[in-house]
Amino acid sequence: MLDLIVVGNLAYDDIITPFDRRQRVFGGSVAYAALCAARLGQKVGVVSKVGRDYDMSDLNRLSQAGVDVRGVKQADGTTTRFECVYDERENREQRLLGACAPILPEDIPDHCLQAKKVALLPVFDELPYQTVAMLAAGESLVCMDPQGYLRSVGQGKKVVQVAWDERERFLAKVDVLATSLPELEALAGTDDPGEAVHLLADYGPQIVLVTREGGARTGFSSFVYCEGQVHRVPAIPPRAFVDPGGAGDSSATAFFIEYERTGDAPWSALFALAAASFVMEGFGASNFGTRDQMMGRIRDFVAAHPAQSIVEVAEKWLAAG
Repeated sequence: MLDLIVVGNLAYDDIITPFDRRQRVFGGSVAYAALCAARLGQKVGVVSKVGRDYDMSDLNRLSQAGVDVRGVKQADGTTTRFECVYDERENREQRLLGACAPILPEDIPDHCLQAKKVALLPVFDELPYQTVAMLAAGESLVCMDPQGYLRSVGQGKKVVQVAWDERERFLAKVDVLATSLPELEALAGTDDPGEAVHLLADYGPQIVLVTREGGARTGFSSFVYCEGQVHRVPAIPPRAFVDPGGAGDSSATAFFIEYERTGDAPWSALFALAAASFVMEGFGASNFGTRDQMMGRIRDFVAAHPAQSIVEVAEKWLAAG
């Protein structure tokens, strides 16, 4: 039985940062999530669609890491592809260069329906409600990062943020919701973060995780809503900054995995930020920490910041291993 399936379309990214420029970089939220999960010892499978232009040998990146790729199907048309331009402050501007077909209920292999956890990671509206409802119908714990539902295409193929009118019925199927601060207002319809997480939790999720993108030196911080309370979690900076792409996807995945293991939302959020810090140290989906490496990074952070409110929680789980 699989521990986790990640569902959403694989993609190619043309990445432009102040430090480098590369085309057709292997990516998509599910790629980062699957590789992060495999590195954490999970038995993970991918459910995805790619176009006829996709180099199927790229799936070796996943299978060689132990990821089950039997749920990846090749469809007529193009692979989802983005141009991602980052400035010095990690602000991102995207253009949509191609979008693959949606993932339908009949595209889900039977063996994936038995997974303990399901991560729904759309990048451009490829998961219709019927698919989400099917995946949430069993006993699996369901996590979603809804960024793909908040995207539309404007002038010059620029990706623009839009409201998500169907959020209520989708989020009713979700246990853990992971999003970012820049997307929170569009998602909840309010610019008050505290009000937003309460509103979203009312739709169904028990947990709402919100990451805040910081600078290259600070990494991501976050806050997490759980049982009526909001917990703020400080950033764990990367040792070297290369590329922020995929850090949020990996953070959400690491949180989901650790929360299932411990049931401790603040600790899981700190663990997730450690995961994100490793991803930012590599270009594309190339650098993922092991559990031991993440624990070591958290231990170093606690030693350097003994006054942080999260320290007591961290010390408990560091001692437990």
